[in-house]
Amino acid sequence: MDLLDGRLKFRHLTLLIAVYECGSVVRAAESLHLTQPAATRTLRELEAVAELPLFVRVPRGMRPTVYGEALVGHARAVVAEVRRAEEHLTGLRQGREGTVTVGTLLAGANVLLPRAVARLKRERPRLTVVVREGTPDVLHPALLGGELDVIVGRMGTAPGEGEGEKVRQRTLYREPIRLAVRAGHPLLTGGGRDGASPADGEGPGGGKGGEGSEGSGPDGIPPTDGEGPGESGPGGIAPTDGEGAGGSRPDRIAPTDGEGAGGSDRGGISLTDALAHPWILPVEQTALRQELGALFVERGLSLPADRVECTSILTMRALLLQTDMVALLPELVLRDDEQLAALPVELPSVGRTVGVTEAAHRTRTPALEALLHHLDEEASLLRASLGGGREKGVSESLSER
Repeated sequence: MDLLDGRLKFRHLTLLIAVYECGSVVRAAESLHLTQPAATRTLRELEAVAELPLFVRVPRGMRPTVYGEALVGHARAVVAEVRRAEEHLTGLRQGREGTVTVGTLLAGANVLLPRAVARLKRERPRLTVVVREGTPDVLHPALLGGELDVIVGRMGTAPGEGEGEKVRQRTLYREPIRLAVRAGHPLLTGGGRDGASPADGEGPGGGKGGEGSEGSGPDGIPPTDGEGPGESGPGGIAPTDGEGAGGSRPDRIAPTDGEGAGGSDRGGISLTDALAHPWILPVEQTALRQELGALFVERGLSLPADRVECTSILTMRALLLQTDMVALLPELVLRDDEQLAALPVELPSVGRTVGVTEAAHRTRTPALEALLHHLDEEASLLRASLGGGREKGVSESLSER
């Protein structure tokens, strides 16, 4: 007996199961839409392959032998596996199953991508999403090499030499970049302006350029009873009852328009003031670092020497909360974090355009199509929350259907 010599066919197994369940060749043939002679011939072929009797005749039909009982269990398992294979392939074709591998630029899509993936998984729980973080110089070769299906994140970095015709990029939304500090930071309370610390006995409004009386805020307004330097809001405004330094404040994302030529906004904080503190900078390989460097050159400033270069949002947040460091963070990240605040310093040439990058000539899989659809849906909501629709010149819907 050799069941792998090519003589055993799938039709043999389906007939074996049908005869076992129906109890006769006649009824099995009817269930499989076969003629009785064809069913009888198929059963004889199977017994010849097995070299064993599988059924015996009884007055009312067919009864399986011990060999038939044993083989029918294996036949059912084989048929069930083939059906599962069919369902799997159908799921892959329809995007219900499979894997989509996403590259995300470091700190590039911290709000958009998690929301889109969450929606995708609610809709298609059997679909696997693999997310890989990296810098453009790592992710672009991986995309072109087929290791990634798509890159989601900041669009500021142009494709490398020779890659322009190999990738297609689509913009989803624009998001401001803010200078972020911890709630209660000296720059927010007035104690860190111009790099000066308050003198002994002096309130947050003291120090260089301070015009208030002793213990007053930056606008000369005395703090409320029990209010320390770390308890006031931006501009020396006291928090509402029960609201600590880390509490929610309506002015936590401070306005930045109205900045004067000297780089100081209407709240009196300038980029130079922020340089009195250590910074967390993006790594050199990122477009954000390049844009920041260009802004510093334009204003005649040097990048801070006291700095940490970091690409991890979690590490940046921990450093901000534990120190008086200053970092660049997307507005959407700051908006959801009550323990961080934005300095009212305008960075006009530093922004973030978020979008997707795909290999130009690669066919999208159904799983990728599904992810792109949810990215587009979430991007639409984020554009609305940022105060506007798609800007002129920004490409239309991400999913081309």
